[in-house]
Amino acid sequence: TVLADGLPASLPVIERLATGQSATGGAVARSQALQLAVSRYAADRVGAADEARFEHLMLLGRELNQTENFAGAEDAYRQALAIRATALRSENDPNLASPMMHIALNLSNQGRFAEANRLFARADALVPGSADRTAAGRLQQYRGMHALNQNDLDAAAQSMLAAETGFRALVPEAVLRGRRNQPNNAAAAMLSETLDPQTHSAVLGLSEAVRYRGVIASRKGDIAQASADLEESRSILRNASLAPGTLEGRALRAEGMALTRQDRNRAAAERLTDASVRLAISLPGERPVAQTQFLAGRQWLAAGHPGEAVTAFRSGAEVLRARRIGLNVAEVISYLDALEASGVGNPSARPSLRAEAFAAAQLAQRSETARFLAQSSARLASAGGNEQVANSLRRREDLDLEIRSLLTERDTALAAGRSATHLDRRIADRRATREEAEADVLAAAPEYRALRDEAISAQDTSNRLGPREVLVQIILGPQHSYALALRRGQPVQVARLTLNEVQAGRLVRAVRSAMDAGPQANGAPLPFNTAAAAELYDRLLRPLEASFEGTDSLVVVPDGALLSLPFGLLLTGQADGANLAAAPWLIRRQSVVHAPSVQALVTQRARAPSSSAAQPYIGFGDFIPATTAQLNRSFPRDRCGNDAAQAALLGRLPGFAREIRLAAGVMGPGSQQRLGREFTAEAVRQTRLDQFRIVHFATHGLLPNDLSCLTEPSIMVSNLPGDPDATRGFLTSSAILRLRMDADLVILSACNTAGPETAGGGSGQSAEALSGLARAFLVAGARGLLATHWLANDVAATVLMTRILALQTGTEPGTAGMSSAQALQRAQMGLIEASAGGIILAHPYYWAAFALIGDGRRGLPERTAQATSLMSGG
Repeated sequence: TVLADGLPASLPVIERLATGQSATGGAVARSQALQLAVSRYAADRVGAADEARFEHLMLLGRELNQTENFAGAEDAYRQALAIRATALRSENDPNLASPMMHIALNLSNQGRFAEANRLFARADALVPGSADRTAAGRLQQYRGMHALNQNDLDAAAQSMLAAETGFRALVPEAVLRGRRNQPNNAAAAMLSETLDPQTHSAVLGLSEAVRYRGVIASRKGDIAQASADLEESRSILRNASLAPGTLEGRALRAEGMALTRQDRNRAAAERLTDASVRLAISLPGERPVAQTQFLAGRQWLAAGHPGEAVTAFRSGAEVLRARRIGLNVAEVISYLDALEASGVGNPSARPSLRAEAFAAAQLAQRSETARFLAQSSARLASAGGNEQVANSLRRREDLDLEIRSLLTERDTALAAGRSATHLDRRIADRRATREEAEADVLAAAPEYRALRDEAISAQDTSNRLGPREVLVQIILGPQHSYALALRRGQPVQVARLTLNEVQAGRLVRAVRSAMDAGPQANGAPLPFNTAAAAELYDRLLRPLEASFEGTDSLVVVPDGALLSLPFGLLLTGQADGANLAAAPWLIRRQSVVHAPSVQALVTQRARAPSSSAAQPYIGFGDFIPATTAQLNRSFPRDRCGNDAAQAALLGRLPGFAREIRLAAGVMGPGSQQRLGREFTAEAVRQTRLDQFRIVHFATHGLLPNDLSCLTEPSIMVSNLPGDPDATRGFLTSSAILRLRMDADLVILSACNTAGPETAGGGSGQSAEALSGLARAFLVAGARGLLATHWLANDVAATVLMTRILALQTGTEPGTAGMSSAQALQRAQMGLIEASAGGIILAHPYYWAAFALIGDGRRGLPERTAQATSLMSGG
């Protein structure tokens, strides 16, 4: 049967035999030899390379999860699922349950709960037929962790109890008895060597289920029960001689967090410090170490010891910078709090502490950004056919796994009292080799540097700023926030803001409400909320107004919900909603550049300030949408909810074809257009985009959370009638990364960031993903992305767009050398000033939709504009 019909037809029967299950499900003697034979059949049938890649990706996903890189783990597991589904020729085979539940958990860990729910539901249906005896317990454990992520403690407790029951049935009695009569070390070691892989997994699962029982008890305030559960979790591992330092460290961390809930801050700080030391032995230089040090720092600060707090934060920051990874925003906020507290009463130290705060703020990273960076790094492994890049990235990936394996071996040796000197030497050697692989990647693909988010000092950033330019980075926290301002040659200014991320989201929704609602029956937008726009300015930027003195250009690095806001529409004072033409818009005083990150800005400014491409313009538009049947094949309802219906609402945009034609006319000879059937993903890939100074996409931008099964930012392109499904109707950020551009601007009309909150329940995630889409274009070679934050009036958008292009190209008198930011500012002011006669174009619905992400064309080195400082009134 295997030879004739292939693996999928026979695999379920063979696996039931291999795992010792009769036709009725009863247990019989297990045959490891038969199990091995099945594995070999599977490898032969699907190809040894595919099977090896699947195992490699599952291992990589596990390692990334253990180091708490959940976005990277999700991507690895997704690739593994795709390989296994192809091999089994089915998306409903029981043996797909494992990668599915792993993806679901890592989605949950990123706060993407609706997506996780759908995958958990699919895994539920598949687990009963899985060959893995631990699958049912693992699914319950992961569902419990998912509930815990949502703070549903009762649901979490129920799932963990089910997981514990399932695992306990698979664990040898000797391990369970050991809780009352612990064996000696030799007996425990002998017991661990007799455990088969699935029983070994069950022991670890049982220990983790019990540990999470303790975490739940701690959150419910039952500290005595929490302590007993955490001790039992560790004893299970010791009884089976399976006490890896990672789990020990996490148990200590859980105990430390339990102490925080008793307000025993100093004791919590000490326990968390112990946990970081233990984790540093088993996972040196990895994210869990840094996170635990940051948790300890927060508790030292709460205990009134800012010096010890800063020491802990600095240790964690060193790890993060060495591994080029970020951390949860709330933890970084605590670092900034500690630096500010250390500067109180010590004015001489304040400049250096604030420079440190500027560097610390760059460590903050939200889930969508982490996900994009992890996915992009993985996608670059394909390198568009560049084997040197692909081989270097895969070599680095393999070295990461080898180092983790050596660290585990080292941890085991130390736990047994053996010397690990020889392992330390091998680890050091492998790490040096990994750095060589990283250097090879940078040499072969310089654009990869833009994805690494390396730490940039305040001094290096200051050197990249113009004399009349101010940079402001904003970090939104759960209780309070920070804004940091930097000018060339001046010290960093830091403002602690009373505004928090929830309040910021509420104000952004209020500011955007008129635009998101669209026009009324008479074609006019709803009234603009001037009070919210003024309040946002007051609570975000007014505390830093001294830093704006003498500037006329603002570079803002926003965060969270603020990513869906064009800052030019903020009001620097009160305004009359009936006379918006006279309102004190920020855009009157400052041209505005939105930067995805400080690192991305500095990396970009190392490039030439303007394009050297020979041709002026190419425009793509009037895409042909996928049919309902094509969408249903790509987005089946059981897996992707209402994705097909949502995508169908994003219909054709024939009005934007006019925008393309007018823009091409403004840009003059050499301009090209690709409309309708010519606007396909393949056409974009095949076009020499590096020959054009302006690349224009008049189409919808689709972002994760817009569609639940869309895993990366994309733009919609033509899906032709003969295409089998809707897959070709999306140009993904992965494909964009592999484009080659030398563009001053990529224009993305008709992109809607959907406001700070989405149907998926995320906060600012769609806008954050737009930032990721911008990064993809910047990595591909664009200097800036001009994107719309809502679907504005197409006549106003066309007027605005053609004026921006005319100003930037210098075809309007007196505009030679104008930057993209200046051109946008002047074009927007033109619409506002056109409202003086009572026309309503001063409403932001018309003029503020476009925002510049990245510099675009930078123009002349020195500005000669007549604008005066913000403080003097403009």
